[in-house]
Amino acid sequence: MIQIKKPCLRRCLLARESGFTLVEIILAIVVIGIAIPSIMIPFSQLEDTKRPELTVQASFLALKHIESIASKTRNVSPCAGITVTSEEGYTITCAEINVASTDLDTDTGATSFAKKVTLTITHPEIVGDLKFFTLFALDA
Repeated sequence: MIQIKKPCLRRCLLARESGFTLVEIILAIVVIGIAIPSIMIPFSQLEDTKRPELTVQASFLALKHIESIASKTRNVSPCAGITVTSEEGYTITCAEINVASTDLDTDTGATSFAKKVTLTITHPEIVGDLKFFTLFALDA
């Protein structure tokens, strides 16, 4: 048997399987450089994940105080004992005004329709105040 050696063929095949070219590597770096920031955009706001938890806790705290206000009799001030209380980092202030049925935001000064009790809850980590209110009808 006669063996034919083709050294050129073997060397040409090895040359094709030598790896990535410089252009392919640069192209891969550019694609990764564009893809990574676009993937990270939804995760950029994760530093503010505590705000919803604090808002829910403030809502439960306001509900607890509004329930305690509802249990009081009408001749007692609804805000008695609630003004500037600090619980778990929350500061709670209570304000009451007499309102008319046509405008629930303006203080009438006289007892005409109802009392509007507003609880304002603040926390150092929550931007802005959270306000909760309830109305108490007055005896006619």
